Amino acid sequence: MGKLGIISTIKREYRDSRIQTMDSELNKKGMTRIPGTGVFKFPYKEVDGKYRTGLDPTAAYIRRIMDSTERELEIERVTKLRDKLEELLGVDLGPRAEFWNYGKSKGASDMSHVQPVKLMDGDNYYDLDVTFQELTFAWMRVHPTIASSLQAWQRGEFAADTQFYVVDKEKENAILYKKKQIVNKAIVKLDEMIPTRRIKVARLLGLPVQDNTPEEFVYNEIDNMLKKSEIKTGSFKGLDPIKIFTSFADMNDNLLHIKDLVKQAIGHSIYRVQGSGRIYEGEYEVSTSEEELVKYLSDDDNQEDLIILEDKLKAKKLAAV
Repeated sequence: MGKLGIISTIKREYRDSRIQTMDSELNKKGMTRIPGTGVFKFPYKEVDGKYRTGLDPTAAYIRRIMDSTERELEIERVTKLRDKLEELLGVDLGPRAEFWNYGKSKGASDMSHVQPVKLMDGDNYYDLDVTFQELTFAWMRVHPTIASSLQAWQRGEFAADTQFYVVDKEKENAILYKKKQIVNKAIVKLDEMIPTRRIKVARLLGLPVQDNTPEEFVYNEIDNMLKKSEIKTGSFKGLDPIKIFTSFADMNDNLLHIKDLVKQAIGHSIYRVQGSGRIYEGEYEVSTSEEELVKYLSDDDNQEDLIILEDKLKAKKLAAV
């Protein structure tokens, strides 16, 4: 037996040992159900009539995956697996294919239709070197009544009465590997930056740094942000810190300078931003948005205004000393 897919039962804790129920008594014996009994599972049919096959890169459940790395890996995984299984089985495995209509199956030996699966107590193993077992595990692992992992169930991502979860170490390792690669590439970019550029990037990320902030503090603040799952505060709240950092780290020097200049001008009250996003200097409207102001100052025809803003910011900083 080669690689295995595993679907296991969720074992619950019963805090009050004085209350005896069938479930609590079975739990004491390390079981979740009466020996020999199981739960049948059939491919799940979405409201739009498509089956959730675990082989469809356009599936609704994939579009709902918030983590971009996990979503990209899932699309790559299901696309490759569908191509492989369709070639081996010689059948259409699209989400509306006849294959998934288990009511048309002529029995356990019918390889042209999906088969229902009985999940038993404990670990249920699927030999992924056996074509039909690999296909079965594909649709089982995305079934809405089976938690994608024990941690996902514990986080409340699945119903409290969910009985099974997927033990998928290969997927977990692939996601972790990909994320570590992305973080490490970002840290290389951080290491290669000169200190003045690092300060500009940090300011644009909303970190508490100034021109005279020690280099070590700036580096540590950015490094700490890169290792978080999402940005917790500020205008980028809820977004992926790696993507936001990379967008600034890869920016050309002139654009980065102008973005930082505008951000500082707002921070030092040279400009003020109204609720509509419009930028004002005193009572005069400078621009309809921060983005439009950056575009304006980036235009070679408006370099005089850029120099004037740089001088105003210098004066503000000197006055604050």
